Amino acid sequence: MLRVFPLTLALLGASALGGAPQAPVVSPAKATSTSVPVEEIIQQFAAKETDFAKARDNYTYRQTVRVLEVDDDGNTRGRYEMVSDIIFTPEGKRIERVVHAPVSTLKRILLTPEDEQDLRNVQPFVLTSKDIPKYNISYLGPQKVDELDTYVFAVKPKALEPGQRYFEGQIWVDQRDLQIVKTDGKGVGRKKNQDNQFPRFET
Repeated sequence: MLRVFPLTLALLGASALGGAPQAPVVSPAKATSTSVPVEEIIQQFAAKETDFAKARDNYTYRQTVRVLEVDDDGNTRGRYEMVSDIIFTPEGKRIERVVHAPVSTLKRILLTPEDEQDLRNVQPFVLTSKDIPKYNISYLGPQKVDELDTYVFAVKPKALEPGQRYFEGQIWVDQRDLQIVKTDGKGVGRKKNQDNQFPRFET
């Protein structure tokens, strides 16, 4: 997989979590037909994501999360960082051991428990075969990402179940290998009959 676990969110203006800059997206109007049926592409990348999730659970890896609070000139005004070793037991239980967590210097951004859950669990986003029925997935069109030709899909949960976290955004699928190589979006969920709004991330 080309995706990596280190993650940085840069929040401009720092007035609210919803003020994060958004990456360019593909408009549905640009969607064109594909040489491979769209449904087959979805099933193929979901199968690879399932294999990826299983393989990841057999390894110990270090996860670094950084949230930067920056002003309009690009100067860093606040910082949140957590470095953790992620370990999976033979039974598949996920254990997180924090190895570095300096005091946060964020001034205008408040990280809620849901934010921290997103940072630790929803990101990086993995869309496995068992997750497919939970989402509406729409093909948007082709796009070049670095040297890769990709298919771009919009992903949105069909429903927000209380206490559950979901991904909403776009994914880029390698046209040759039919595996996800990039995601851009945010975690979404519902708590106490209210929508929670969270910053966008890219992996």
